Amino acid sequence: MKQNRNTLSVLILAIFMLATLLAGCSGGSNKENVAEPSQTEKTTSPENNKNEPANAQADDTKEPVKLKFTFWGSPQEKTAIEQATKKFTEKYPWITVDAIHIPEADYDAKITAMVAGNDSPDLGYMHGELADPWQKEGKFVNMFELLDKDDELKREDFLDYIWFKSSEDFAYGISTAGETFGLFYNKDLFETAKQAYPPSKPEEAWDWDQFVEVAKKLTLDKNGKNASEEGFDPNNIKQYGVSFETWHGPIHATVINNEGEWITKDGKFGFSEPQATEAIQRLADLINVHHVAPSPVQMKSIPSQAVALQSKLVAMSMHGQWINLDLGAAKVNYDIGVLPKMSRSVPMGISGASVIYKSSKHLDEAWLLTKFLENPEGSLDLYSGGLWMPTMTKWYTEPELIAKWAENNPAHPAGFKDAMMNNLLNNGVPNGSYYIKNFSKVNAITFSGMDEVWLGRKTAAEAMKEIEAKVQPEIQGRYDVSP
Repeated sequence: MKQNRNTLSVLILAIFMLATLLAGCSGGSNKENVAEPSQTEKTTSPENNKNEPANAQADDTKEPVKLKFTFWGSPQEKTAIEQATKKFTEKYPWITVDAIHIPEADYDAKITAMVAGNDSPDLGYMHGELADPWQKEGKFVNMFELLDKDDELKREDFLDYIWFKSSEDFAYGISTAGETFGLFYNKDLFETAKQAYPPSKPEEAWDWDQFVEVAKKLTLDKNGKNASEEGFDPNNIKQYGVSFETWHGPIHATVINNEGEWITKDGKFGFSEPQATEAIQRLADLINVHHVAPSPVQMKSIPSQAVALQSKLVAMSMHGQWINLDLGAAKVNYDIGVLPKMSRSVPMGISGASVIYKSSKHLDEAWLLTKFLENPEGSLDLYSGGLWMPTMTKWYTEPELIAKWAENNPAHPAGFKDAMMNNLLNNGVPNGSYYIKNFSKVNAITFSGMDEVWLGRKTAAEAMKEIEAKVQPEIQGRYDVSP
């Protein structure tokens, strides 16, 4: 019996050593003590995504890197970005991301202070107003150089308009996302007023007069009378038919739809020309003549366009697709139509720039994070949640990819595909921040002089003529026009 015990002991020891050896081999494939991946992790893992780089696997030989990434956005956007950067670190374990959220109103001032204090981010968001002068000072990396050296991506993989270029060969930034404007509306308010929903197809867009008439029916005073009825009280409005903001995005989008321009290709101030002044005047008339839109002063009491729709203070909002995030998260009963037609109804592409600072000591890693955020596969919540639209063309054209972000979720209602996704792909034109030289100064002078228009104290033609005298000496042309 003693001999049998010794034999059994030797056998048990041999089995134990074999199990240890096998466990060590298993660890080499990075599977030891790893829980079953979630569905999201399965989708974005290298073996399930042939488009992802091979070096996405953990690599213990890499030196730890910490990237400083700055961004702005709503509380929901902050959460979405933080989740995305955590997923990035799961994919590239040697890279951690210090994601610094800065309120958009304070962003330019704080970034300027960081750069002046030799505390520049490695990468981050940039407004076009600040990006243009800084790229002239050589602060940003040429994205085209990084892209042309990349084994996975090429310029043709992206939408045409999304590059912030100082020349055909130098892109100092890429659009943080594909973004455009549409006509958001609260379906409950339309049903109560018994009004037809706005069209989502551009060829069926309301003309301006149709749009105004519907907006009147949806504007109610404190006694319940709408703006088309006799006895309506414009001084005591409880629900507006439509709202819009007065920064350059929505104003330029409206001017473009009347076939006007901000800075013409021959270097003139286009906002003072008839097509532009007519479009701007029509917006002002929504406030001061038709009484269907709140003034900028009145809008100050409303936190955002999304809140205005959610709280039923307005029935429609001419706004950007990024509010899909907030509306979807709040489960608002809403949908999206195309902007009303003047001479046409086309979507204007717009976005902040994503840049990589030349001062970064981690350019390769910063490019990895840029690619990760630009590729919906790696940061899908940002897209399916409604904050961003892709910059890569295949996510607009391949059904299996479209289904991952633009279908079966509360942030992409039925009208989204026609009004925004397909419309931007097929008909999109760029906002002036992509191509106007000296954009920061042109924008500041132009929009500091528009308050009198929104207040009804001057016509658009009068105000634009006065602004022209100040802007024209600052105009340096357009980057998209050959010298």
